[in-house]
Amino acid sequence: MSVPLIDLRRPIGEVGTAVDTACREVGFFSVVGHGVPEELIAEAHRLALAFFDLPLVDRAEAEPDDVSYPYGYRPFSAEALNRSIGGVAPADLKETMNIGPVHAPPRPLADMTDPDERAVYAPNLWPSALLAFRPAIEAYYDAMSSLSSRLMSVFAVALDLDPGWFDPFVDRHGSALRLAHYPALAEPAPPGSFRAGAHTDYGTLTILRLDDEPGLQVESPTGEWVDVDAPDGALVINLGDLMQRWTNDRWRSTMHRVVVPPDGGARRRLTMPFFHNANWDARVECIVEPGGRALHDPVLAGAHLLAKFRSTVTESP
Repeated sequence: MSVPLIDLRRPIGEVGTAVDTACREVGFFSVVGHGVPEELIAEAHRLALAFFDLPLVDRAEAEPDDVSYPYGYRPFSAEALNRSIGGVAPADLKETMNIGPVHAPPRPLADMTDPDERAVYAPNLWPSALLAFRPAIEAYYDAMSSLSSRLMSVFAVALDLDPGWFDPFVDRHGSALRLAHYPALAEPAPPGSFRAGAHTDYGTLTILRLDDEPGLQVESPTGEWVDVDAPDGALVINLGDLMQRWTNDRWRSTMHRVVVPPDGGARRRLTMPFFHNANWDARVECIVEPGGRALHDPVLAGAHLLAKFRSTVTESP
């Protein structure tokens, strides 16, 4: 199994056909011709590394008081992604910085009666020691948001729908950007440990720029773990659980993980996945092909997302 490479500059009908095949067979694909400037990506990556190079006391300034708060800094081993699928793998060998919507919410937080909805649009937490960090990361968030909208239009075409079919479901999305830092390990990883345990993503789609360090693997239909690589300048796209549900299992939300490489994790790794989600109150009902039947009950996108997120939080690291 290989991860297909798709050029978004091709006619949208051709792109849609290629995306449909990739989403049916793999659930992962890479894109070029995405239009995100390399300089913007490089600057965000540089400042993300600078954030994780700050003294712990400065990083901890962005750490929330409540472990259920969705944004801010999470120390090393504060999460176990495998638990989102009911697994019992040890805590992940990483630290993270999580960023939610960077613009004003669709309505005032005080008008949101559901505490989970308020959580999705909660204020981001920023360190004061690195002033260039926030604007660079917000610019990256905006670029990924725009690309996600473009990809959702491609998804609609791939599903034989009008290009704007998904627009009312994602025009107020509460997506999240994660800066995931896997520090170099001074000692061998404990048995059964991963940099990120096996899991599927939760929302509609994820956009990931790989760095030069290996480790990302995707599970094939036969249960084998396959390394994921991408050409320079490409972005890796994978589907989340909500999109598999939305497409009535036509498309796959594929299990993936980040393993400790053969050198034992002697070098650091940093990735910046953007997790695109539908609107908080979007009612997601299966898109059923002619003659088919819905395999899943309707679900509200926000409740689905928060339940998955909270299942991954470990006790104090």
